[in-house]
Amino acid sequence: MKIKLPKNKLLTGIQRVSNVITPKNTLPILSNILLETTGSGIRLIGTDWEIGISYTTEAEILEKGGITIPAKKIGDIVKELPDEEITVSSQKNNTIIITSQKSFFKILGLPKEDFPDLPKVKSEESITIKQKLLKTMLLMTSFAISYDETRYVLNGTLFSLGDNQLKLVTTDGRRLSLIQKKIDNPNKIKKEVIIPIKTSAELSRVLKEEGDVRIFFGQNQIVFELNNTTV
Repeated sequence: MKIKLPKNKLLTGIQRVSNVITPKNTLPILSNILLETTGSGIRLIGTDWEIGISYTTEAEILEKGGITIPAKKIGDIVKELPDEEITVSSQKNNTIIITSQKSFFKILGLPKEDFPDLPKVKSEESITIKQKLLKTMLLMTSFAISYDETRYVLNGTLFSLGDNQLKLVTTDGRRLSLIQKKIDNPNKIKKEVIIPIKTSAELSRVLKEEGDVRIFFGQNQIVFELNNTTV
């Protein structure tokens, strides 16, 4: 694999997916970011098994492929590089070369085949709403989420989808917060899913004031797709 792209695009992607990575992980692969080429650019993915984030951006593809790179190392390196084009290439034995102008770095990665796949859900089980609406609903219910790890079922936000309404509910056993909004649900999907605290926090961070977010409901997963980010 060999790619070239501006520093700001690469750094934005690294920072976006690094938010879900736990620094001290028992599995080394989960401390890494998956970087792989796509048809028109690159995709970066980070996960901790509970939540995964995928970010795509345009890049010049000099050679197709993929590799996983230690998230903290590449983040620290790219942050200090000049605001110029950066070239990232993978060599034999999972060695990664990062160059920009006179800067040269060599770090060791892990094979992309070892990286866990993000869940896929049926495309017909989805709704589309405004990003601003979902962001507001999350912010208005976040205060009542429980942080007591002994009550795991309360450590998140309940998404309840009815005929033409979306309801978000949180509680810590003493307080309860509920917000309900009318939405378009043409397929009359009925689902209830609890998303963890970390997912709620990441969604609040990436959702914007403009644009739509498409929400896919699976049997045990929920996927949020917006702009060039998938959570």
